[in-house]
Amino acid sequence: MGNHHALSPSKLPAWALCACYEPSTEERHDANEGTRQHAALAALLAGGETPPPAELSADALGAVQWAASYVRTLAAGDPVQSEVRLTYSAPDGWAAKGESAVYFGTADGLILHGNTADTIEYKSGDRQHDYKPQVGAYALALMSTRARVKVVRAHILYGRTRQTDCYSFTREEAGSIVFPIIEARQNPDRTPTPCEYCGLCGSRLTCPALTGRALAVAEVRDWREELPAMRDPAAISDPGIMARALTLAKFIETWADAVRSRATELARSGAMLPGFRLQERKGSREVTDLDAAFTRTGLTPGQFVSACKVSLPKLGDAFATARGLSKAAAGREVEAMLADLIREGTSTVSLVVDRRADV
Repeated sequence: MGNHHALSPSKLPAWALCACYEPSTEERHDANEGTRQHAALAALLAGGETPPPAELSADALGAVQWAASYVRTLAAGDPVQSEVRLTYSAPDGWAAKGESAVYFGTADGLILHGNTADTIEYKSGDRQHDYKPQVGAYALALMSTRARVKVVRAHILYGRTRQTDCYSFTREEAGSIVFPIIEARQNPDRTPTPCEYCGLCGSRLTCPALTGRALAVAEVRDWREELPAMRDPAAISDPGIMARALTLAKFIETWADAVRSRATELARSGAMLPGFRLQERKGSREVTDLDAAFTRTGLTPGQFVSACKVSLPKLGDAFATARGLSKAAAGREVEAMLADLIREGTSTVSLVVDRRADV
């Protein structure tokens, strides 16, 4: 896919919230998993074989196959281009060093239908952020180089949840989203804004928008002067005060996580932190071949099964494959069949950011 452009469309969703965002260079498991799934999807869309099971888990493989099926159905027989570099070019002052390429990015899929087109953006996870600016940038780039294309339908596919978002753009509509974000990013006087991308930002340890809040909390020894009820969190009953307290806690937590990460990095390099020591925890272990394990242990089926834990989603997937059913139908059949054997744990609840609310 090549290197990312400095104004890569994939960064626009974060810049829409904070123009100072800088992606962290830390290795992340979810990013690596996403890379593997993107490669598998590209191979399938190009007519290749299904990747070996060792490369992807059963759930991941199912997600990629679902996405490939969605794209083929969308294409309805038209050619599907995979891993397409889309460049936005404009002969104006935006381009660096006099070059005409303002930015470029790679669309996971592209289907052309005369004066309309469909672009595909695959996310291996779920709907965590608003990705409309990213796909809008792809649409703008496509229409800047293909004058014939007047409307672009952008499809975002979420592998983990099998959900989709779809947006339709004209060139003007895409530009109205993309240009302000790029202008804000290129503003030398831009200032950071705490947002949902703070945990992924490489500047989170030194970001004044976060450290300022941490210092403010450290300096305020008596919160009575600021928000009286916040002195005792257990006594807060005002929803507005609680929402502000929760927002503050979220930002402090992000900053604290960055401090812990940096402290661990220093300790692993040999630094001695007074009052702390490194402690290694072994990774989880699991048996990869249950049939072989059963044979070697010599246990009875009942004894062996008592040491196993059955995953209902995976059991549903296996049932779907064995019976030739859809995963949804297989899941319903398995739950009905085993209803008296299923024990449901205690539900948990948590507060998440409501992007629709004006807080």
